[in-house]
Amino acid sequence: PPSERPPRGALLKASRESIWAFGAPVIILGGIYTGVFSPTEAAGVAGIYAIVVTMVIYGDRRWRVLLDVAANSAYLTAQIFIIIAASGVYSWLLTVSGTAQTAVQFIEALALPQWLFLLATNIFLLFIGCFLDAASATIVLSPLLASIALALGVDPVHFGIIVVMNLSIGTFTPPFGLDIFTVQALFRTPLTSLYPALVPFIVMAIAALMVVTYVPWLSLWMLRFL
Repeated sequence: PPSERPPRGALLKASRESIWAFGAPVIILGGIYTGVFSPTEAAGVAGIYAIVVTMVIYGDRRWRVLLDVAANSAYLTAQIFIIIAASGVYSWLLTVSGTAQTAVQFIEALALPQWLFLLATNIFLLFIGCFLDAASATIVLSPLLASIALALGVDPVHFGIIVVMNLSIGTFTPPFGLDIFTVQALFRTPLTSLYPALVPFIVMAIAALMVVTYVPWLSLWMLRFL
């Protein structure tokens, strides 16, 4: 609900008190982009940092609360792992049945020009992202699609970014986007409310994908400095 504008003194006081909390995103992003640790390791380091800051800096030494947080985290992780496990089985089924390979062969047989191939690839990957997790789809489809893209003169770095963007969009695209179920498990939001609210974000993400797809220098300009 709307509230009154806080006085400047209270805002500065709250900012000073929260400066330790701001260390978490600094550790996560700084550690990842400097290569100190992987995203998974960053999550663990940030978790330990949060525990230390909460119990030492902010003085909340209630071990019972920490145990409750750990139990809730384990419960939520178990829910997500069940979804990932089911998605892995589904990925295996698509792989052994040759469905994905058949779809790629169909695209290749169309002998499309580069711009139309990229459009077809986007549509195909957006569809696949609705049903497969990003890691499985990348492993199964990237080698197949990359060979066609290279033959058409698409820069491999540019094409890799297109693939990643497509499959990232798939993580919050109904019906089986992993991020959708994660949010639903966290906040108990009904899917009937969650799905319509996702529409503007999906539209914006696809618009950004189209820009990245057809304006290659956005993805490649930094390579000139490496």
